[in-house]
Formats: sequence, C-alpha cells, structure tokens
Amino acid sequence: MTARIFHTSDWHLGRQIGRFRRDSEIDAVLEEVIEIADDFHPDLIVHSGDLFDGPRPGLDDMRRAAEALRRLGRIAPVVVVAGNHDTAYVLAFLEYVLNGRDSRTGDLARVRFATDARPDGLLVAEYPAQESELTLRIGALPYLHPNRFTYDFSDPAMMTATYADRMRTVQADVYRRLAHGRGAQDILLFAAHMFVEGATPSYTERQISLAAEYATAATDLPDVAYGALGHIHNPQPVGRVGFPAYYAGSLLQLDFGETGDTKAVVLAEVGPNREPRIDLEPLTTGRPLIRLQGTLEEIEPRARRVGDAWVKAEVIVEAPNPYLADTLAKMMPKATIVTIDEHRTGAADRVLHRETTTGDLPSIEELLHDYLADHGTTGPALDRAMTTFAHLRAEPDPDDLAPCCEETLLVDVLAGRPLDRSGLSTVTDTPGTETAR
Repeated sequence: MTARIFHTSDWHLGRQIGRFRRDSEIDAVLEEVIEIADDFHPDLIVHSGDLFDGPRPGLDDMRRAAEALRRLGRIAPVVVVAGNHDTAYVLAFLEYVLNGRDSRTGDLARVRFATDARPDGLLVAEYPAQESELTLRIGALPYLHPNRFTYDFSDPAMMTATYADRMRTVQADVYRRLAHGRGAQDILLFAAHMFVEGATPSYTERQISLAAEYATAATDLPDVAYGALGHIHNPQPVGRVGFPAYYAGSLLQLDFGETGDTKAVVLAEVGPNREPRIDLEPLTTGRPLIRLQGTLEEIEPRARRVGDAWVKAEVIVEAPNPYLADTLAKMMPKATIVTIDEHRTGAADRVLHRETTTGDLPSIEELLHDYLADHGTTGPALDRAMTTFAHLRAEPDPDDLAPCCEETLLVDVLAGRPLDRSGLSTVTDTPGTETAR
C-alpha cells in the first residue's frame, strides 16, 4: 500500500523580469502543473510557500491563484504553506474566495492554508488515501521570520535563543503534535518554508533569509515519510536527513541568477515498510533565461542560436554604440532582450587599476564635468556650474551655513532641474509662478 503526494512550490505570481510581465508564460506553466497532477492521481497536493511574489498581489494574480488552486483541489485536497513573500491576510482572503461561507470549511475544505505558526493555530490535518487504507497526516509550518518569530514558547529563555535553536524547538513541537495518536496506517508528512543547511540556492532568493545563522540543521527536520520544502528555487533533495525531503523549486527561472536551472514538481509515493519512490518531473513550458557576455563578435554565434528566450546582454565595446540594441535584436528576432550593459574596454582600468599613477587619475572637476555633460547640462549652464563648483572649493566658509545662490544653482544642476539658456535655474516656488535663480 502506498500514498501519493504531489509537491509544488514558489509560484511567485506577479513576478516580473525587468519591466516585462510574464502572464502568458505563468498561465502556460500552471496549466502544465495541473496536467501533471491530474495524470499522477495524488492523494494530497502540497504547495510549500511563496504563492505570490509580494505582500499585495494584483487582482489578476489573485484570480490566477484562485483558479489554479480550485482546479488542483478538484484533483486532490490541497495544503498551501505561507512563505516569506506571502501575507496571512491575503491568503485568508483567498481561502474565503475558494471555500466561502456556504462551501466546505475546516477539515472538509479542499484547499487549506497554513498561515499560523502558533501552537494553537498550527495546521495539523488528516487526509485518507483514495485507493488504500492509509491516512496522510501533515504538519504544516509557515515561514518564521528571524526578526518576527511568532511562536509561543513554554520556556521564556527560548525567546532570546538563536534562530536555529528556536526552529529546532518548533519543529520538535510540530512532530509531537503530528505523531500524537499515530496509527499503523498513518503516513506522516511535514511541509515548511525554510532554509535548510546544505541546500543550494539560485542566488535569486532574498539573501538575508539564506544567511548561515538562519539555516535549519537537516537533522532537526521531523522524522516523517516525506518532507515538502519551499524557499529554495532550485529543485533538489536535502541530504543528511534519513528520509526523503525535497525542495520543489520555483515554476520558472525567475531571474538571471537561475539561468540553467531545470524547474520541476515532485511526485512522491510513500508507504509503510517499503522504499519511497520520488521523481522530479521537469517543467518544460517556461522560457529560458540566457546571459550573453563578450564582444559583439564573440556573442554573435551564440546569439544566432537563441530562440524564444529572455536575454541579458553584457557587451564589451571600444566606444559607445547607438545601434547596439538594434544589432542584437536582429541577431535574436524571437528573444526578448531585458537589459543591455555596455562595458568599454579599458574604462575601468583608468580609474580602478591599482598600478595606475596618481597623475593618470581624473580630477574631481573632470569627473563632475563629464557627469553633468552626460546628464544633459551643456553650454553656458555647464560653464557656470563648473565655475560655481570652483569657487565653492576655493573659498569654503564653514561659518555660513545658509546656501547662497551659487550653491543652489549647483544643487539644481545635480538634481537635474531645468536651466534657462543663461545658466539660471527655474524652480516653481508657488503654483503657476516661476522664479529664476
């Protein structure tokens, strides 16, 4: 006898890449996830956190989440764990939309959300397997922020303990609740959104949540039949645990820190007295993210092979090239170019190289002159600004703290405020009036 668990995670609905939304791509990969779940016939579906990318998702993303979870709920019961990008009130509203006052609630709800880590609010639920006498018992732990650790400890000393020690206590508490009254046909599951030591991040997750002092020891995870983990975007097993525990990862390559990651969902089949079967089912719908680096000549052969993808180009040039974007677009007609960074040969060496002599370094006047010219201040306005700067450097008056007209001019220029042809700044003091300085 076995029970089947379908594990997905880190949808990050609402995530953009640069200024581009990815709605059609998200819809396609969600359709792929639902089709895989339908073919697998799971007894339970677990989403291990970060349903949304931000605390205030837009209406379209709320609708997208509700529709996907409703469809998954028709396949099998669903448990969603709150991640560090999610907020309890948003998930509570989504739960109301899905279950409603007149629909099945509580233990009978098809989609349930684990948003409360306090002992009296912790989600510990049971789900009977569809084709066996087994019962799945799941303990779900939402993300616990290092600086907002909402958990009621019986020992007050735990409030000042390290994050790792507090997490160890919390997980032990979850396991006690999960294993209480356990029968021979009960299959224990643990779902959580956390960073477990040894996991390999994709360098896209928030780095503060991946610091070593905020890592949970793998050996502290509750001893269950399967651990469904979220937070790390690269799908992978967690080692040194003694039972199968997996990060399902994100649905798409979310940023160029995830270039090369193969996205997946986890299909787990577990049962008493038998070896578990765990499969990472690849997701193939998402557009790949590709980083191109080098000179145009070096980039061109690879660029010609780029199809429907998101591209970040870092191009080494001898001088500024106003046609660079058009050139790259012609090389990759099916791609979407997110950003283009130009790196001039030798530009960094002039300023940053340790062996450059002091005489070769540009003066502060030269740096300011180039900065203002690059940002649109030219002609008499540029000359006047540079003269003002020279006077300020030559005759500082520390006793006079009030800004004079020349200082105000320089501030206006640096702030990008418009100047008239004589080099005077025009600022609006009151609505409908302008004062020349």
